[in-house]
Amino acid sequence: MDSHLSERGAKPKSNRNKQQNQRIVRKPPPRATNDKQNNIYITSKSDFKAQQKRCEDLLNAGTKEIFLHCMGYSITRGLTLALRLIDNSDGALSYAINTSTIKLVDELHPLCDEDDITYRQRNNSALHIKIFNHNLFDIVVPKLPAQSSCTEANTKKPQKKHK
Repeated sequence: MDSHLSERGAKPKSNRNKQQNQRIVRKPPPRATNDKQNNIYITSKSDFKAQQKRCEDLLNAGTKEIFLHCMGYSITRGLTLALRLIDNSDGALSYAINTSTIKLVDELHPLCDEDDITYRQRNNSALHIKIFNHNLFDIVVPKLPAQSSCTEANTKKPQKKHK
């Protein structure tokens, strides 16, 4: 049973072709569109407790709404963070969720210097969570003009007539 590898369907090994086709994939992070303080970007590498504290500090400082942005694998972390913030708020916070698809560009760097850098475009799912304060104590009731004139009329004392 002396058979060659090529007879069984195996490809012949060639180190030169393998080195030319190998590339290092670099995935740069997506650029943030706006750097407002109430935009929080959730990643799988950042500390969960630190992100929770940052969100709570922003909401306790008087920020009316914050936005959590997460992509791919970190979507579950973003949802967990949003639900934990809402549970800890005793009903003072609410949320709205939007989904989107974001186009990402990967850089493929060759291992040898003879080849050029190539780019690959791919899609990734994203989640945007708006957490906002809907507390009843934040409602501002405007004064009506009729209320101010009625109170002034009641506070005036009638003058006595002298004969």
